[in-house]
Amino acid sequence: MKEKHDKINRRNFLKTMGAVSVGSIFSSVSLKAKANDLNVTKKSQEAESQQVPRRKLGKTGVKVPCLSLGIEFNAVENQTVLQKAVEFGVSYWDTAETYAGGNSALGIGKFLQKNPEMREKLFIATKACRTKGSYDEGKPVPADRESCLQASLKRLKTEYIDLYYGFHGLSDPVHLTDELKQWVKNAKERKLIRFFGFSTHTNMAQCLTAAAKLDWIDAIMTAYNFRSMQDSKMQAAIEACHKVGIGLIAMKTQAFGQKFETEEDKKLVEHLLQQGFTEGQAKIKVVLEDKRFSSACVGMENVALLTSNVAAAMNRTTLI
Repeated sequence: MKEKHDKINRRNFLKTMGAVSVGSIFSSVSLKAKANDLNVTKKSQEAESQQVPRRKLGKTGVKVPCLSLGIEFNAVENQTVLQKAVEFGVSYWDTAETYAGGNSALGIGKFLQKNPEMREKLFIATKACRTKGSYDEGKPVPADRESCLQASLKRLKTEYIDLYYGFHGLSDPVHLTDELKQWVKNAKERKLIRFFGFSTHTNMAQCLTAAAKLDWIDAIMTAYNFRSMQDSKMQAAIEACHKVGIGLIAMKTQAFGQKFETEEDKKLVEHLLQQGFTEGQAKIKVVLEDKRFSSACVGMENVALLTSNVAAAMNRTTLI
């Protein structure tokens, strides 16, 4: 039975990560938490008193939690998740002007206004705005860069942003210009941003490969999941970024809308579920086994889902 699962694993989930025993991955795991069930398991509850592991963010010199909070919900009305995230050590918060109609960033601002002492403990990432007229095929108009940044600072109630993504979904590296490089340098000198990068979920391999040749990109958030990790071009691009010290953040780890098509994948998923992992937990676990990634950014709009994912991130069982 073990040989059968080994074969499934090599051929599907982790082609680029070497031979792995799926049985050894989950043999000691007994997580029953359900993302939509408020009755979290004892295993998940135990995680409440612990902190998620931290990893180096490329060559930046800082460490971030391996699980980061994607705040695509109305954080103005839902401060509880933010508070609970802090307790779990999920202190890397990702937002954008457009999330929840602006109430994501405003919610962070509300939290910081009430808890100013927490600012230094948080690692806040946000993305360049997408207001009407400010973008041309994904490229911010230069005159708008400063206004976009200042608007984010005001909305977040902070004097600086830890990681500023100058592109919210870069699809063409041609926009990584020398003019932008100078703007980034100036923003850092004014201590408005600590680190700079971009997010990408289309034409990812090309964008990552181009960024690896630059010396001013600190971090990149890219879509990465059980499907994209099997793309050889994507793997080469990730390795190129990793070698030069660019911090990598995984998003879209759940691969929503993508189905397990092969019989091998379906059997593997069934095996994971039988071992006690939810499908969502298993997907996060697999992504985090790629140590080139500093963190997996996951949207978690309620405490049950947050607790479930923290339990997966805290589990010490390794794939290799």
